[in-house]
Amino acid sequence: MTTTREPPTQTVTGRLLGLPSVARLALFARHDGPAVLLTTPDRLPLFTDARAFGAEVTVEPGPTDWHALADKVVVSLDAALAPTPPDPGALALRLETGRDYPRDELLAALVRLGLERDAAPGFTVRGDTLTVHLGEDDADGALRLEFFGDELETLTLHGEARSAHVLAPVSLAEYDRSQWTTRLLEHLPGTVFLDAPELMPGAAPDAGADGTSAGGPASGRVEAEGEAGAGSAAATAVLGTAWLWQHLAQREVVSFGRDPLDLERGAVPLEPLGYYRGKLTAFAQDVHMWLRDGYAVNLLLKFERTGRYLREKVLDEHETHWRNGVDGRPGQVSLVLAKETQGGYRDPERKEVVLTEELLYGYQGGRRLKRLPGKAVHDPSQLTVGDYLIHPDHGIGRFLGLEPRQVVGVTRDYLLLQYAGEGKLYLPVEQLPLLRRHPGTTDDPPRLSTLGTNEWARAREKARVNASELAAELIKAYAKRQVATGTAFPPLPDWDPLIEKNFGYELTPDQEKAVADVFADLEREVPMDRLISGDVGFGKTEVALRAAHRVVGHGYQVAMLVPTTVLAKQHFETFRDRFAGLPVRVEMLSRFTPDKVARDVLKGLKDGGVDVVVGTHRLLAESIEYKRLGLLIVDEEHRFGVGQKERLKSLKADVDVLSLSATPIPRTLYMSLVGLRDVSQILTPPRGRKPIQTVLQPYDPMTVREAVLAELERGGKVFYIHDRVGSMSLRARTLAQLVPEARIGVAHGQMPEDELEEVMLGFDEGAYDVLLSTTIVESGLDITGANTLVIERADRLGLAQLYQLRGRVGRRETEAWAYMLYPGRLTEQAQRRLYAIAELNDLGSGHLLAEKDMEIRGVGNLLGPEQHGHISAVSLEVYTELLAEEIAKLKGEQRAAERPQVTIDLSVDARLSPAYVQDDDVRVNFYGRFAETDSLAEVARVAKELREAYGPFPPEVKAFVELTRLRILAGSKGVATIKEHMTDVQISLHGDAEALDYDARALKQLPFQVEATRYPPGFSIKKRGLKTEDLPSAVTDVLYLVG
Repeated sequence: MTTTREPPTQTVTGRLLGLPSVARLALFARHDGPAVLLTTPDRLPLFTDARAFGAEVTVEPGPTDWHALADKVVVSLDAALAPTPPDPGALALRLETGRDYPRDELLAALVRLGLERDAAPGFTVRGDTLTVHLGEDDADGALRLEFFGDELETLTLHGEARSAHVLAPVSLAEYDRSQWTTRLLEHLPGTVFLDAPELMPGAAPDAGADGTSAGGPASGRVEAEGEAGAGSAAATAVLGTAWLWQHLAQREVVSFGRDPLDLERGAVPLEPLGYYRGKLTAFAQDVHMWLRDGYAVNLLLKFERTGRYLREKVLDEHETHWRNGVDGRPGQVSLVLAKETQGGYRDPERKEVVLTEELLYGYQGGRRLKRLPGKAVHDPSQLTVGDYLIHPDHGIGRFLGLEPRQVVGVTRDYLLLQYAGEGKLYLPVEQLPLLRRHPGTTDDPPRLSTLGTNEWARAREKARVNASELAAELIKAYAKRQVATGTAFPPLPDWDPLIEKNFGYELTPDQEKAVADVFADLEREVPMDRLISGDVGFGKTEVALRAAHRVVGHGYQVAMLVPTTVLAKQHFETFRDRFAGLPVRVEMLSRFTPDKVARDVLKGLKDGGVDVVVGTHRLLAESIEYKRLGLLIVDEEHRFGVGQKERLKSLKADVDVLSLSATPIPRTLYMSLVGLRDVSQILTPPRGRKPIQTVLQPYDPMTVREAVLAELERGGKVFYIHDRVGSMSLRARTLAQLVPEARIGVAHGQMPEDELEEVMLGFDEGAYDVLLSTTIVESGLDITGANTLVIERADRLGLAQLYQLRGRVGRRETEAWAYMLYPGRLTEQAQRRLYAIAELNDLGSGHLLAEKDMEIRGVGNLLGPEQHGHISAVSLEVYTELLAEEIAKLKGEQRAAERPQVTIDLSVDARLSPAYVQDDDVRVNFYGRFAETDSLAEVARVAKELREAYGPFPPEVKAFVELTRLRILAGSKGVATIKEHMTDVQISLHGDAEALDYDARALKQLPFQVEATRYPPGFSIKKRGLKTEDLPSAVTDVLYLVG
């Protein structure tokens, strides 16, 4: 076993800026002579591991520490300024065997410590034996002292012999503090190292180097603070920090930041290292370079398991050793346990590199800055100033914010949209649901439409024509396959059974039926287009594998398309292992396949040397040629757009297609339900599979901590879903504080793909215990040992997403847990989604789930985003609606009618005034939520939330809520407009007067005059006797009488 060399000491002086905390710790620990490191309370833990650099430290010395004070002391600012007795060591009593302690003096000393005779805590004397009771009973520990005369002969604590022990006072409260005229820092010798002076009071530029601050001259003694009065904590703090700078001006100081002290700029050869953010490949390259250059590389780790992973997977080519401290052996990597260190540095003089685990994995989650595709304004809380919005009649405009406008004496809030040529549109906030957000198809902002022209109408019509063509192509493609002639793949009695030998399980009944269905399709000359719908982990891959085996046996090639590189790797390994020993060449083609290997694979596909290729979108490249492609397998079908799938089918018109999905998107399901494609369902779970335990509850940090720790204790891994990229880095740090026992990796879609790939693979191989991720992990990822899932805002996710995410866990026989957390309040839609997921916890409920998704999302939105393969200038959202309409038309179906918009024109001040809700973003949020409501119960919920947040409604806010209720009621009664005139309010309904159904008797009994009208059909409410603010309730009363 190698021994750690004692590191040489060194002396530094002056002001040293820009050093990470681990470099500061190294300079402090290696300082020649006694030293004090002064820091803030929250940074104190960063400097407790000085032993890694060969130094013993005392942290925050108390009364018992003064008899064995280490050379190096780490102390927080609060403790350093604390009043201290002139002789701090006198507060405690050190007992040492072999020394004399006169009986009377010893007993008096014990009494001074607060220990009473024949009490607990206290002491008892029996002859030459003195027993000190440290707690209320002996179970809390007893100190037994045996004397020969006055000499202490033996000393035992908890029955264990000791050579010495220090007794502390029972309580410091009873001491006369008026005699404590010094501060702790005065009693600590040596150079003072200032860790973060910028965070200390009085370090501002107006505090001079002489120690005076804005409050006046500093007092050198503690008595001055008492004069400020016991209640003046602020005055005490000012005096204390003023004293600090005056005191430090008289001492030797090394400062790591900016402060009022007059120090010269120092210099050390330490070079800070940048954060790797989980990029272990870059880390491995740097280690290789450092070792080649003769450096000693030291890794300070929080967890032993991190060291094991790095040795096995990352540093396996290098010589690594576990050591007790930083070591200077060149060409070697030392692994040292030091839990609280941060940062890293390179020291060219010592030929030393020191890195911490936090440097490797910290600050993950950073994103590339670019314009991102947005969503439709169905989530109004996401609407912000500067967004590009689409009005159905006027086209693309830029949202400039809310603006109050007074029209005929009535003040209302309007959305202000800017159009081309300085055009502006003021849109009543009630019409927010009409808008769509432009998805930002390029990094450049979209071109604004021009008001008063028909350019938007022309663009929309062009898109409709294009959508109509695509719809016709889609339906034709399904029809064409039914009459096309493909390749038949009949049974091969000698070949077919060979694949079964490598399968260590029995097929479930549903798997057997699916295999039989697929084989029946393969045996026909009509090209197969079958969907295997099965729950996650229920064995869809086995069905695909047997289909591939049959096709390869006939001398044809198989291509398998998967959505992610990690999934490609997993499927490739499965296929490779199952085809082991058979004359089948399986290859993988993805973005990370080295160019040399990729060229070889492409050549093999062209000349027939490759039988099975598993790949990501790279399989879609125009340059790929197949010699005899017979079968195309698409895994996790719902992650691919129609355009992408059509490109694959165009590779060979008569190719058989097998699609796999745990959750077919409603579009796919819809087509399967109307007979446009064949479906095989796998609803029976593999033997031994347990259902996933789903927990649905409001967010609670302790629930998260307990869930993660429970999984770590059984040796598993955790998925933690936080679907907001902007706050991902902050959430990683919060989670690390909440569960310091876990190693956390971060993954999201805005990371460069190679970094994302590295984190995913690292999680699979054991580099992390928790993967903090966006919903990017929903796509078929199979991580061994991941059996707990925590979703932070489950209310924000769609049903298919929730189901797919839950399928990331529980793929083995271990019982899996899914925690779906949400804030205190839920929208009705979110509530339905979450309850649907909780209900569907039976194994094999994916197909039921897709039907439930159709029910919740509605038939009108079956063709969801990303499903058309074509993004037009009218925006993705508008285009998909057009495509849905055209497909419905071609199939002769009726589209679901949209909710009619009711125009309400009443001279009532109705708005969420800035005086009530000051924050414009919050006002836009609430306007959007009120605009999206479609039931009176929902209006009541949002109104209650608003009232609880901002107090009782002023008249204008009350009127706005009443008008929102009126809009919903009017819409349900078929009202077109509610318009105020000089003498009356006219309610106009759709339809004709003959069909008007209302309670005429009750109408006459209303406390105001109202009569039915024929032209327009509706009612006229006379304004005589009605106040302006009473008009909304009067209209409401009338509408309640309409059938």
